[in-house]
Amino acid sequence: MAQIGIVGAGVAGLAAGRALTRAGHLVTIVEKSRGVGGRVATRRVAGFSIDHGAQMVKAPSAELLELVHETGSAYDLTAPVWIVDGAGRVISGDPAMNSEPKWVWPGGNTALAKHLAAGLSLRLETTVVAIGPTGTGYELIDAEDTRIGPFDALLLTAPAPQSAGIIAASDLDANDRAALLAALQPVHYRPCLSLALAYPQRPEPPWYALVNLDRNHAISWLACEHAKPGRAPAGHGLMLAQMSPAWSQANWDLLAKGTYTPGATFPAPAAEVHALVCALLDMDLGQPLWVDAHRWRYALADAAYDATLSSGRAGIFLAGDMEYGQGRVHLAITSGWAAARRISAALAG
Repeated sequence: MAQIGIVGAGVAGLAAGRALTRAGHLVTIVEKSRGVGGRVATRRVAGFSIDHGAQMVKAPSAELLELVHETGSAYDLTAPVWIVDGAGRVISGDPAMNSEPKWVWPGGNTALAKHLAAGLSLRLETTVVAIGPTGTGYELIDAEDTRIGPFDALLLTAPAPQSAGIIAASDLDANDRAALLAALQPVHYRPCLSLALAYPQRPEPPWYALVNLDRNHAISWLACEHAKPGRAPAGHGLMLAQMSPAWSQANWDLLAKGTYTPGATFPAPAAEVHALVCALLDMDLGQPLWVDAHRWRYALADAAYDATLSSGRAGIFLAGDMEYGQGRVHLAITSGWAAARRISAALAG
């Protein structure tokens, strides 16, 4: 039985922690936020439930499908995803891709993260800033200089810039630190501003969502969130617009996280998104009841880390969807499971 510390309670860290706990190890997961799930989190506003991050979960393997069914409440969203091009033209999507199940959870996709977290030892609202060696292993050092540990092995699942910041501030062997930083260096992220718009009417287009594949539209993803169970009160609409990296970067400082109602202080970017949503739906939805904004600085990994340099270097492991260079829930979970197997093998060896 080993003591293992995990930084980050996103689905990669939770999946790894669950697997390692089941293997008989003692696991502590440290998370800077007040909740679990990372991008698989749900926000509640005025009776609405918003999935600002992961809109749905794919399960392309038997192991992932088993996890989905384990939750006991997963719902296959059968409505299709269509395509919008840079000029705003909408066309039907790929029938083969749309035939794949799109799993969501009533009331919010955070149900998946909470299922993964059940029974795990969690320290929330704790920001890890460095790693300290203990002679036989490591301890984690938080922003209050509290020491957490000791641990025989560590798993870092925070986005690459945050994990790199922890490593750079740590008293590690110079060669180990350099190798871990070099492994993370290739990873970069596309920022994303996500806006949920609530309406007093419910649009019913022939699609659940639109995806922009040519990356030339201001909206990368537009979803009718009211198509999911438990997301909006009866008769109300909830549209979720995840904006393109270029638009997000241009409006980052103009749209802080929070909920806005139409009026004198209604941000211009929110009004612009409302107009874009109406244009893509080809209907006048009237004024939104409110717009809720969330900022994902490290939303989507665009390149993978170098696993040849980071496979358990000195007992420090890495995991997350950055392992694959794509922001996908199922890839983050798969990465967490793979890291758990690497850690168990290293400890056994």
